[in-house]
Amino acid sequence: MPATASANGPARVPVGGSEGTNSSRVIREGTRTGPADPAAQVTAQVFLAGDSRRLAGYARAVSDPRDLRYGHFLTPGQVRARFGPAQQRIDAVSGWLRGTGLSIVGAGPRAVVARGTVAQAAEAFGTRFENYTYQEIPFRAALDPTVPAEFGPDILTVTGLTVATGTWQPPGPAPTTSRTAARAGTPAGPCPDHYGDTPAADLPSAYGHPVQWAPCGYTPRQVRDAYGITGTGLTGKGVTVGIISIGNEVNALPDANRFAAEHGEPVFAPGRFTAYVPADAAPEEGSGEFAMDVQAAHAIAPQANIAFVVGSRAPYGDAVLDSVAQIVDRHLADVVSGSIIVGFTPGYAPDALVAYERAFQEGAVEGITFTFASGDSGGGDLGDGVRTVEYPASSPWVTAVGGTTLAIGPGNSHRWEIGWATDETSLSADGTSWDPAPPGYQGKASGGGTSTVFPQPFYQRGVVPTAFAGAPPMRTVPDVAALADPDLCLLVGETDYNLDGSLSYKVGNGGGTSLSSPAFAGVEALLVQEHGPLGLANPALYARPRSAYHAIADNPAGTPDTVAFAVVSHGFVDLITPGQYADASLTYAPGYDTVTGLGSPTRQLIESFRRQP
Repeated sequence: MPATASANGPARVPVGGSEGTNSSRVIREGTRTGPADPAAQVTAQVFLAGDSRRLAGYARAVSDPRDLRYGHFLTPGQVRARFGPAQQRIDAVSGWLRGTGLSIVGAGPRAVVARGTVAQAAEAFGTRFENYTYQEIPFRAALDPTVPAEFGPDILTVTGLTVATGTWQPPGPAPTTSRTAARAGTPAGPCPDHYGDTPAADLPSAYGHPVQWAPCGYTPRQVRDAYGITGTGLTGKGVTVGIISIGNEVNALPDANRFAAEHGEPVFAPGRFTAYVPADAAPEEGSGEFAMDVQAAHAIAPQANIAFVVGSRAPYGDAVLDSVAQIVDRHLADVVSGSIIVGFTPGYAPDALVAYERAFQEGAVEGITFTFASGDSGGGDLGDGVRTVEYPASSPWVTAVGGTTLAIGPGNSHRWEIGWATDETSLSADGTSWDPAPPGYQGKASGGGTSTVFPQPFYQRGVVPTAFAGAPPMRTVPDVAALADPDLCLLVGETDYNLDGSLSYKVGNGGGTSLSSPAFAGVEALLVQEHGPLGLANPALYARPRSAYHAIADNPAGTPDTVAFAVVSHGFVDLITPGQYADASLTYAPGYDTVTGLGSPTRQLIESFRRQP
């Protein structure tokens, strides 16, 4: 954008990456509640651009199997030397900020961090600060921040100017479920080893035929067998899988080792699990999301190392970005999984989006593969036909993983796989019917859709149908998929809180794309073990033939062959009908769809990455 003249000083330019950010949405759609307190404190993270254009070009080149530079990865030091800002530019930006009265609390090749009052930040960034309420959350927002034109080329984006100053409070008591107690005489339900072993003869039929009892969770060996991993000789040995965590789950390693020992899996040998935890991270004794991530990756690649990376808000005001930056700056992992949503990208984006994108590009240049969950909210609707896609999954520089419902049959065979979007209904009080009639109510579902922020990346051209990509074609999500349905999924063991506040270890089903992402990261660890570093894996994944992926089935409700199965949950018998997407914009198609992408992994996919003589 051209610089604008200022009556009180040199020409200024808009902050890079500020258009279409959270700031503009808060201001445009929020309710103004008055001026910000000029004495309130502001911490601004000024991210530096370096040579962003050349970085993006090289990231594409080393990731594209058709390019002569494919696989010519660099070390973190080489990345900084080639594409990072010169020290004199870091010093110049620091000097400008210091000259406005702000204090410098950190300065490095990624960002200069400055702190001061609202009044000082307003002068530094040529803006004014106002208070707003947006989606019932109070914010302090900076209006159209600018920087001196001489520093415009140095600055990638600035975060910390628009921040939430409170949290949303529900207007009343939390709603209670209509299920208040288990029905008398509810059957316990069997737990067959495989899908299809045990018809539910004592339950009402559905869609004109008997339903099956679902297994009460799969073992790691069953999933490896179903996806064709067993027999490849690949275990992830020598490869490090990074798990991005936003909590210091101190029982993640003990839980993983206990589960492995109890289920015939290898435990982590000393030195194979490393936790990178900031000093300000309080320990969390209860395991959860990220302990599950560790076990999912370990289930698929049982000899891989794990780097458990907990970020801090202190360096950049964003704990997840700090985790990504740590992994890239120190090359902590070869493959990374994030079961995390930073924000939505339906025409606006987090202020830090371009900083994330730069870090992902640096990772690609170093040969690091980033994988993120596509989310569990299906294709959410923001109104006016705008569909949400989750970030970071929607980034063109990461592999977005959707979810499936996987039936593992006798002999651990891959019986069928359906996109994860489940409807459920319950057994009637008298046990003679399903109430309401099947399929019932939709629960969570694999996320997907089309970005309105990122243009279609080169690797999706000619693969993603125009019906999904749109005109002009845009980035679509997900890229691939793996098992995610919590009613038919991988067993995990976690230390959890009981109702009385005590802790105990429990084994149950994992689920969600929070499981499919680390599971597919485990598959990528196998590919790296055989092939070597992949960097951005998507170009190589999209170059594989359709036969390299399991074709994901549709499951139209009401037809005679509709698949449905029974589970017992919290004392209730439920009928699950998988694949019931209420969102018509997320549909199935041969070769690629916005529910499961290219599909789930097969033995052929893994074998296709073997080194050629």
